Amino acid sequence: KMALKNVAHDMGRVLREAGQALNILGFKAADDMSFRDHYSRHRTLMSIVDEVPSVSSSAFIAPCSALIGDVVVADKVSVWYGAVIRGDENKVTIGSGANVQDMVIIKTTGKHGTSIGANVTIGHNAVLTGCEVHDTCLIGMGAVVGEGAVVEASSLVAAGAVVAPGTVVKGGQLWGGNPAKPLRDLKPAELKQLPFQADEYCKLAEAHIASVKLI
Repeated sequence: KMALKNVAHDMGRVLREAGQALNILGFKAADDMSFRDHYSRHRTLMSIVDEVPSVSSSAFIAPCSALIGDVVVADKVSVWYGAVIRGDENKVTIGSGANVQDMVIIKTTGKHGTSIGANVTIGHNAVLTGCEVHDTCLIGMGAVVGEGAVVEASSLVAAGAVVAPGTVVKGGQLWGGNPAKPLRDLKPAELKQLPFQADEYCKLAEAHIASVKLI
Protein backbone atom coordinates (compact mmCIF):
# COMPACT_ATOMS: atom_id res chain seq x y z
CA LYS A 1 0.00 0.00 0.00
CA MET A 2 2.78 2.44 0.91
CA ALA A 3 4.62 1.58 -2.34
CA LEU A 4 1.52 2.51 -4.36
CA LYS A 5 1.19 5.80 -2.47
CA ASN A 6 4.84 6.57 -3.20
CA VAL A 7 4.34 5.83 -6.89
CA ALA A 8 1.26 8.10 -7.02
CA HIS A 9 3.17 10.83 -5.17
CA ASP A 10 6.14 10.59 -7.55
CA MET A 11 3.88 10.58 -10.61
CA GLY A 12 2.07 13.68 -9.37
CA ARG A 13 5.39 15.45 -8.91
CA VAL A 14 6.51 14.53 -12.43
CA LEU A 15 3.27 15.86 -13.90
CA ARG A 16 3.53 19.12 -11.93
CA GLU A 17 7.11 19.68 -13.06
CA ALA A 18 6.19 18.88 -16.67
CA GLY A 19 3.38 21.43 -16.43
CA GLN A 20 5.78 24.04 -15.10
CA ALA A 21 8.18 23.37 -17.98
CA LEU A 22 5.38 23.76 -20.53
CA ASN A 23 4.27 26.97 -18.83
CA ILE A 24 7.78 28.41 -19.16
CA LEU A 25 7.93 27.31 -22.81
CA GLY A 26 4.67 29.19 -23.44
CA PHE A 27 6.08 32.37 -21.87
CA LYS A 28 9.19 32.14 -24.06
CA ALA A 29 7.13 31.57 -27.20
CA ALA A 30 5.21 34.77 -26.41
CA ASP A 31 8.51 36.62 -25.79
CA ASP A 32 7.39 37.19 -22.18
CA MET A 33 10.28 36.90 -19.72
CA SER A 34 8.22 37.66 -16.59
CA PHE A 35 8.59 34.01 -15.54
CA ARG A 36 12.16 34.88 -14.55
CA ASP A 37 10.86 37.07 -11.70
CA HIS A 38 11.89 35.59 -8.36
CA TYR A 39 9.17 34.16 -6.19
CA SER A 40 9.74 32.29 -2.96
CA ARG A 41 8.58 28.68 -3.15
CA HIS A 42 8.57 28.34 0.62
CA ARG A 43 5.45 26.73 2.05
CA THR A 44 4.73 26.88 5.76
CA LEU A 45 2.76 23.60 5.71
CA MET A 46 4.19 20.68 3.74
CA SER A 47 3.01 17.11 3.36
CA ILE A 48 5.08 13.95 3.15
CA VAL A 49 3.26 11.44 0.93
CA ASP A 50 -0.15 11.33 2.71
CA GLU A 51 0.93 12.87 6.04
CA VAL A 52 -0.35 16.45 6.28
CA PRO A 53 0.06 18.88 9.21
CA SER A 54 -3.10 19.50 11.24
CA VAL A 55 -3.22 23.02 12.68
CA SER A 56 -5.89 24.63 14.86
CA SER A 57 -7.48 27.73 13.36
CA SER A 58 -6.54 29.68 16.52
CA ALA A 59 -2.81 28.87 16.25
CA PHE A 60 -0.23 31.39 15.03
CA ILE A 61 2.17 29.89 12.50
CA ALA A 62 4.79 32.38 11.35
CA PRO A 63 5.02 32.55 7.54
CA CYS A 64 8.71 31.61 7.42
CA SER A 65 8.39 28.63 9.76
CA ALA A 66 7.98 25.09 8.42
CA LEU A 67 5.66 22.29 9.56
CA ILE A 68 6.32 19.09 7.67
CA GLY A 69 4.42 15.80 7.65
CA ASP A 70 2.64 14.31 10.67
CA VAL A 71 2.41 17.40 12.90
CA VAL A 72 -0.62 18.18 15.09
CA VAL A 73 -0.89 21.71 16.53
CA ALA A 74 -3.57 22.45 19.14
CA ASP A 75 -5.40 25.70 19.87
CA LYS A 76 -3.56 28.89 20.89
CA VAL A 77 -0.17 27.42 19.94
CA SER A 78 2.39 29.82 18.46
CA VAL A 79 5.19 28.71 16.14
CA TRP A 80 7.58 31.59 15.57
CA TYR A 81 9.84 32.79 12.79
CA GLY A 82 12.29 30.30 11.36
CA ALA A 83 11.12 27.37 13.50
CA VAL A 84 11.12 23.92 11.85
CA ILE A 85 8.88 21.07 13.01
CA ARG A 86 9.46 17.78 11.19
CA GLY A 87 6.99 14.94 11.50
CA ASP A 88 8.76 12.85 8.89
CA GLU A 89 9.84 9.69 10.71
CA ASN A 90 7.17 9.87 13.42
CA LYS A 91 4.46 12.13 14.86
CA VAL A 92 4.82 15.52 16.53
CA THR A 93 2.04 16.82 18.80
CA ILE A 94 2.00 20.27 20.37
CA GLY A 95 -0.48 20.99 23.16
CA SER A 96 -2.73 23.97 23.75
CA GLY A 97 -1.06 27.29 24.52
CA ALA A 98 2.49 26.11 23.88
CA ASN A 99 4.98 28.39 22.14
CA VAL A 100 7.79 27.27 19.84
CA GLN A 101 10.08 30.26 19.55
CA ASP A 102 12.27 31.51 16.72
CA MET A 103 14.68 29.02 15.09
CA VAL A 104 13.61 26.07 17.25
CA ILE A 105 13.98 22.63 15.63
CA ILE A 106 11.61 19.82 16.64
CA LYS A 107 12.10 16.45 14.98
CA THR A 108 11.43 12.74 15.46
CA THR A 109 13.10 9.38 14.98
CA GLY A 110 11.84 6.04 13.74
CA LYS A 111 11.40 4.85 17.35
CA HIS A 112 10.24 8.05 19.03
CA GLY A 113 7.76 10.76 18.18
CA THR A 114 7.86 14.11 19.94
CA SER A 115 5.08 15.35 22.20
CA ILE A 116 4.92 18.85 23.66
CA GLY A 117 2.38 19.43 26.44
CA ALA A 118 0.08 22.36 27.10
CA ASN A 119 1.50 25.78 28.04
CA VAL A 120 5.08 24.76 27.30
CA THR A 121 7.64 27.42 26.40
CA ILE A 122 10.48 26.38 24.08
CA GLY A 123 13.15 29.08 23.87
CA HIS A 124 14.94 30.31 20.76
CA ASN A 125 17.30 27.88 18.99
CA ALA A 126 16.41 24.88 21.15
CA VAL A 127 16.57 21.42 19.49
CA LEU A 128 14.20 18.62 20.53
CA THR A 129 14.47 15.13 19.07
CA GLY A 130 12.02 12.28 19.71
CA CYS A 131 11.23 13.34 23.28
CA GLU A 132 8.36 14.15 25.65
CA VAL A 133 7.91 17.54 27.29
CA HIS A 134 5.00 17.57 29.72
CA ASP A 135 2.70 20.47 30.61
CA THR A 136 3.93 23.90 31.75
CA CYS A 137 7.66 23.34 31.23
CA LEU A 138 10.25 25.80 30.02
CA ILE A 139 13.03 24.67 27.69
CA GLY A 140 15.67 27.39 27.69
CA MET A 141 17.29 29.06 24.70
CA GLY A 142 19.74 26.82 22.85
CA ALA A 143 18.94 23.78 24.99
CA VAL A 144 19.03 20.27 23.49
CA VAL A 145 16.65 17.49 24.53
CA GLY A 146 17.73 14.10 23.21
CA GLU A 147 15.88 11.08 21.90
CA GLY A 148 13.73 9.23 24.43
CA ALA A 149 14.15 11.90 27.10
CA VAL A 150 11.16 12.88 29.25
CA VAL A 151 10.81 16.33 30.79
CA GLU A 152 8.15 16.06 33.49
CA ALA A 153 5.56 18.75 34.23
CA SER A 154 6.50 22.17 35.65
CA SER A 155 10.23 21.76 35.21
CA LEU A 156 12.85 24.07 33.72
CA VAL A 157 15.73 23.09 31.45
CA ALA A 158 18.28 25.90 31.56
CA ALA A 159 19.56 27.74 28.50
CA GLY A 160 22.26 25.76 26.70
CA ALA A 161 21.65 22.60 28.71
CA VAL A 162 21.98 19.22 26.98
CA VAL A 163 19.51 16.60 28.20
CA ALA A 164 21.04 13.26 27.21
CA PRO A 165 18.95 10.64 25.40
CA GLY A 166 16.74 8.61 27.74
CA THR A 167 17.06 11.05 30.65
CA VAL A 168 14.05 11.77 32.88
CA VAL A 169 13.92 15.36 34.12
CA LYS A 170 11.86 15.27 37.29
CA GLY A 171 8.91 17.61 37.66
CA GLY A 172 9.39 20.87 39.54
CA GLN A 173 13.17 20.87 39.14
CA LEU A 174 15.78 23.06 37.45
CA TRP A 175 18.25 21.14 35.27
CA GLY A 176 21.36 22.54 33.62
CA GLY A 177 24.77 21.69 32.23
CA ASN A 178 26.14 19.25 29.66
CA PRO A 179 25.06 16.61 30.28
CA ALA A 180 22.15 18.19 32.15
CA LYS A 181 21.79 17.31 35.82
CA PRO A 182 19.37 18.41 38.56
CA LEU A 183 20.50 21.66 40.17
CA ARG A 184 17.68 22.31 42.63
CA ASP A 185 13.91 22.38 43.10
CA LEU A 186 12.15 25.35 41.56
CA LYS A 187 11.06 28.06 43.97
CA PRO A 188 7.33 28.89 44.31
CA ALA A 189 7.80 32.16 42.40
CA GLU A 190 9.53 30.31 39.56
CA LEU A 191 6.74 27.76 39.36
CA LYS A 192 4.22 30.60 39.04
CA GLN A 193 6.31 32.17 36.28
CA LEU A 194 6.07 29.10 34.01
CA PRO A 195 2.37 29.44 33.02
CA PHE A 196 2.74 33.24 33.00
CA GLN A 197 5.49 32.97 30.38
CA ALA A 198 3.28 30.81 28.15
CA ASP A 199 0.34 33.17 28.57
CA GLU A 200 2.46 36.17 27.57
CA TYR A 201 3.40 34.42 24.33
CA CYS A 202 -0.27 33.67 23.64
CA LYS A 203 -0.97 37.41 23.90
CA LEU A 204 2.00 38.26 21.68
CA ALA A 205 0.82 35.73 19.09
CA GLU A 206 -2.62 37.34 19.03
CA ALA A 207 -0.97 40.69 18.32
CA HIS A 208 0.98 39.21 15.41
CA ILE A 209 -2.14 37.54 13.99
CA ALA A 210 -3.94 40.89 14.10
CA SER A 211 -1.21 43.15 12.75
CA VAL A 212 1.58 41.36 10.84
CA LYS A 213 1.23 41.57 7.06
CA LEU A 214 3.36 40.24 4.21
CA ILE A 215 4.79 43.06 2.03
